[in-house]
Amino acid sequence: MYDAARPASSALRRLAPASPLLLPTVLFSGFLSGCSSEGWEAPPAVTRQDDANVALVNKLTDVMEERQLWALEIEDGAVRVHLDRRESGGGGMPMMVAPGSYAPGGGAANSGSSIAAGGAASSGGAGGGRNTGGTRPAPAKTTDEAGPGAAPVDVFHPDNRLLADGSTPAQPDPLYGGRVIVHLSNLPKHTNYVTENSAVTRRMLYEVHETLAPQDWEYHDYKPRLATGYQVEDMVVLADGAEVRYDDAKPLRVRPLGFEEPFDGHVLYGKVTELADGGWRVEPQTDGGSALESLIELPAGDVMSVELGCVLTYQLRDDALWHPAAGEANGAAYSIADQKMDAADVYFSWALYSNMGVDCDEKRFNFEKVTDCEVLGDHEVRFFYQEQYFSTIHTLGANLTILPSHIYDLSDPDCPWYDPEATEAAQAEHINENPHNQLWIGLGPYRVTDWNQSYVEAQRFDGYFDPDNGGYVDTIRWRYIGDDNSAFQALLNGELDYFERVKSTDYFGAATEKPDFVSQFYKGYKYLGSYGYTGWNTQRPYLSDKRVRQALAHAFPFDDYLITNYKNLARQITGPFPYNSAGYDHSVKPFPHDPERARELLEEAGFFDSDGNGIVDRDGRDLVIEFMMPSGNDASKSLGLVMQESFGEIGVGLEFAALEWATFLDRMKKREFDGCNLAWVPELESDPEQVWHSKWGAPEVEGSNNSGVQEPELDALILAGQREVDFDKRQEIWKAIHRFLYDLQPYLFGYNVPQKFAMSKRIRGFQAFAIDPGYSIRRWYFVDPSEPGTRPNR
Repeated sequence: MYDAARPASSALRRLAPASPLLLPTVLFSGFLSGCSSEGWEAPPAVTRQDDANVALVNKLTDVMEERQLWALEIEDGAVRVHLDRRESGGGGMPMMVAPGSYAPGGGAANSGSSIAAGGAASSGGAGGGRNTGGTRPAPAKTTDEAGPGAAPVDVFHPDNRLLADGSTPAQPDPLYGGRVIVHLSNLPKHTNYVTENSAVTRRMLYEVHETLAPQDWEYHDYKPRLATGYQVEDMVVLADGAEVRYDDAKPLRVRPLGFEEPFDGHVLYGKVTELADGGWRVEPQTDGGSALESLIELPAGDVMSVELGCVLTYQLRDDALWHPAAGEANGAAYSIADQKMDAADVYFSWALYSNMGVDCDEKRFNFEKVTDCEVLGDHEVRFFYQEQYFSTIHTLGANLTILPSHIYDLSDPDCPWYDPEATEAAQAEHINENPHNQLWIGLGPYRVTDWNQSYVEAQRFDGYFDPDNGGYVDTIRWRYIGDDNSAFQALLNGELDYFERVKSTDYFGAATEKPDFVSQFYKGYKYLGSYGYTGWNTQRPYLSDKRVRQALAHAFPFDDYLITNYKNLARQITGPFPYNSAGYDHSVKPFPHDPERARELLEEAGFFDSDGNGIVDRDGRDLVIEFMMPSGNDASKSLGLVMQESFGEIGVGLEFAALEWATFLDRMKKREFDGCNLAWVPELESDPEQVWHSKWGAPEVEGSNNSGVQEPELDALILAGQREVDFDKRQEIWKAIHRFLYDLQPYLFGYNVPQKFAMSKRIRGFQAFAIDPGYSIRRWYFVDPSEPGTRPNR
């Protein structure tokens, strides 16, 4: 229900009798379950002044206010009414995703803070215990400021609509067992996230692996998982020569504020407090290793700098079993079971990033700031950062992929490939080419049992340490179908249970209204922070001038494309941060569609049509751009055709190169392209260094700075943001980066598009989250006992 006079608050206002009630006609004929009609393509509105309808809406509004519901839908005779209390972002579709879209997570914790398993706020961590429903919380005041909170369950499922009396249907009891099949649009090389920087790999690892302290799906705090607890301490960098006065001073490679390069220094750490006389007190919060034995006070002259939140100590579980491993090594069969995770695994998983032969350039930046790791016992480790960094907790807790030392470390006697004389190069090759990169040995509730060119399959692992968060289904199959049209047909054929690449024409058209769809599936949508883009290779001479790239932005008809291809549901993006995050600068307005201005910019950059062939040229070379895209991707193909037409109007040629996924990635990493079309799936708050720092844009580096951006001013902003642990101040730095990059135009920034999905009605427990992939498979379950392989108990 959309009330044109609705106030800016998130609450729906009650209607007075005989007041205009604007109900799009679609509400009276096959309303799309759970979806507001505000973003539809110009539906005609009918003004009704029927007091009975007003009374109905008011009754439902009271129910929503009383129960703090997000949305409500009800059938009353021939009329189906849908009310939505969420605000519309910029006139588009209201958010139908997790109530949180950003969190001030990732920053350094308060000095001396300690987190223990079970001590943080919410239930159902990233591991994903069942959310039993109950009342659905009201969202924050606007979608742009949405904060974390409980995610509603099965919002779009047809069996979850509110009843005529306004009551909420009871959530059905879950069954255990069965198999779900989830679509993959591309198949990564393997599951080792250290060397495979793929969102698909990350999504699979959520089910087959665990991390030290992942971010909670709903509340976005960091909950110990492989750890039982952790402590965060500040660090005092001692002035030169002062270390001789402190027996507990720890030698450490550091890079305090004001130093461009790290150097060997000495530190003390603990809870650091400034004294009235300008000196400092350091109070230990942990023990063992290099920790202080007692409180100490230092004069100001002995202190070079204080670095906040740089020391993190983790206590590890002693009951986390690795998945069993079997195979052949050095001509002999091996079988390893009942191996438990310990501190040696964690240490090895950090240390490998210093081996330059390991193919992890896209991740290395995260861990090169961690300058030391102390093993304090079989189940305790302590990490030291060389400098103050906003993302210490997130990097170590959520992003450090723990590898089994007994599979990957050639110096581990338990490793089937054990070689105590192995060189660093041999160790790197063993990590890069390990056979278990595909047949993953992890710590999660599911273990990978089959990997082929058609699917990846994982089976329940009975040795998982936390059965209550171990999921419901017995088998997860990720089915690879590269062509979206073929995937949709596979869905209809019963070969998929979940498909989230439903085209707008199908989502709003007849394809999802036909009996073969509605009898088996329902549809819905969710927003993440993801955005599509076309990256320009700024190291190509003809694309190195930002005026050329700005011209291409002026040439593309963004507004028309938004309506024709996305039914006005997407949001045009002007920067690299999630649209609903605090770091996104909404004051940056897109370049207007202005072909004349585009031609002027090309001329300023020295491009003219000197030979009259309709294509501008410079130095004898026509400006013809190769547009590289993954094969079978309809969205890329549609975008490319409009780019070809609109660029042609300003004298720029565009040629298509549709490539198989592995070839596409290889050429992109090597910067063997002009323009490449892809999408980023950023975390709620991520470090922009990976994608934009000059260090990772050098020609010889195959990192994530695929556009080859090398801008000293941008590097300085990135460094400033990395060191800023105050959340609000840091967001202002991210906004400055946003403004800089939109002017630079290394990307033709595209759209934040809702993921339109289709899901089997047989599956319940779906929740939409702000954290990619926007759902947790281990929370899904079946309810019909006739479903093959199901049972009432675990």
